[in-house]
Amino acid sequence: MRFLFLLFLLLSLPISTLVFLLALATSPVPEIERPATLKLADLERGRLIVESLDLKRLKEGEERRLRFGQEDMELALNWLLGSLGRGGADVAIDAQSLQVRASLRLHKLPRYLNFSLAFRPQGDLLVPSGVRLGKVPLPARLTGKLLGALLAISPAAEQYGVVRDMLRKAVLQPGHLELTLVWRGAEFQKAMRTAGWNPAGMDRAALEPYRERLAATRGNDYATLLGAAFALARERSLKGDPVAENHSAITALAEAALGGRLFAGPGDKKLRRKGGAHLAGRDDFAQHFGLSAFIAIMGGEGVADLAGLYKEVRDASGGSGFSFNDLAADKAGSRLGELATRSPETARRVQDKLAGTHDARLFFPEVKDLPEFMNQSQFERRFGGVGQPAYVKQVREIEARIAALPLYR
Repeated sequence: MRFLFLLFLLLSLPISTLVFLLALATSPVPEIERPATLKLADLERGRLIVESLDLKRLKEGEERRLRFGQEDMELALNWLLGSLGRGGADVAIDAQSLQVRASLRLHKLPRYLNFSLAFRPQGDLLVPSGVRLGKVPLPARLTGKLLGALLAISPAAEQYGVVRDMLRKAVLQPGHLELTLVWRGAEFQKAMRTAGWNPAGMDRAALEPYRERLAATRGNDYATLLGAAFALARERSLKGDPVAENHSAITALAEAALGGRLFAGPGDKKLRRKGGAHLAGRDDFAQHFGLSAFIAIMGGEGVADLAGLYKEVRDASGGSGFSFNDLAADKAGSRLGELATRSPETARRVQDKLAGTHDARLFFPEVKDLPEFMNQSQFERRFGGVGQPAYVKQVREIEARIAALPLYR
């Protein structure tokens, strides 16, 4: 009996140790819970960062400097954590340290991993100077070796190696991180392909049946194309995932509206449908609607709505002018994208309502009476600016029209 007791004790020790460490490293509540909220200024800042990289003219071996504020890094981390589950992150940068604190809900467990990671300058780069997992601090001298070893054996080992080779310098300034990179585009793309990198979660092969169906559909009427795409989605959902099928349908429809591929890779067939599409008599409505639906399935309805508003604000200050009918097309598209991929139930309901349709009035509101082509001064004179009472009233009217459409009743 004593032998059996000792054997049980020995076998239970590893389990007890794991439970103890889990209790120390996790918590039932997050230390930080900060959902990311995009603003127009964030989109403008993102545009400036992308433009500073100048990818179109960036040559192999060419050097670029990128400057990130701690607010930029916080926003990016909070969006990432938001996609993985509830939690949040904050970032603090001064001339001697970069500190990240974050909370992440563990998969299928009512507990949070609260951790912090600190870096300090060493030579031209930054090195880890400390890690804390819950209540468990790791020795600073082991932190860098531990992170390096984990990355070296991780599925992202090849990608980590390429990025590490591209990074030449990292400089900390109060509130900012400046990176100097040497572009290795061919190696980077190869590493991403090896990893099966797919930023939209899109299986390109799954797009081909929809591209072929749209290419075989006569005419450029967007409503007819949409009816054909969702008819195919309903057929394929009999043996497949309706959310995934609607994802493919909306992506192919966005390509049809824009007249070009959103995703392309080695071995892809040539795009047979070219020339775009028109919706409610205008091709720009099809582009606004189709692209906003696509953005919604990528980043959510809120992101799609904000992207549409951002474009109109920029148009008002130097483009074709602020147009509420374009904004209505954006909102209608993002609403479709959200509903069509929210759940299997809503995905099938959308398929049933849109399959085979030729009638845009099912999903697109009346927009002819909405004001458009307003420059900045005209827009502010009539509506006071974004967020002002007259603007809010007009947007609510647009949203009420969309809510009253047969697709959403």
